[in-house]
Amino acid sequence: MELFFQRCSWCRTTTVRRLLCPACWSTDLVAERSEGVGVVTPRRYGPTTPETVWPVRMQEGFVVRCRVDGPPHAVRPGVRVRLARTAATITVPSGRIIRREPVVRLCEDVPLDGWIRGAG
Repeated sequence: MELFFQRCSWCRTTTVRRLLCPACWSTDLVAERSEGVGVVTPRRYGPTTPETVWPVRMQEGFVVRCRVDGPPHAVRPGVRVRLARTAATITVPSGRIIRREPVVRLCEDVPLDGWIRGAG
């Protein structure tokens, strides 16, 4: 399981799948291997994005869209995740295949919210 990102040789900014550095526009980007640990961040995608796809800020500083493998109640911004598989093919209900996304798994168990735990 490996996830690679790019680091700018000039300003040290990290990014994923780019031709130019987003900070200084340098083309001198060097591939590096990520440790595979990150945090789920808030979604800003449109309504066609599958529910399991979330942006994850990896500890190296870059953000990558990942499929999060875990119970739906536990997947939310701020939860720590670790790389499980490097890529997965996602098929939407219309049958269209979305590009392969890395798969991450929750690092710790997240309990149900209090209002659910006390219900019933």
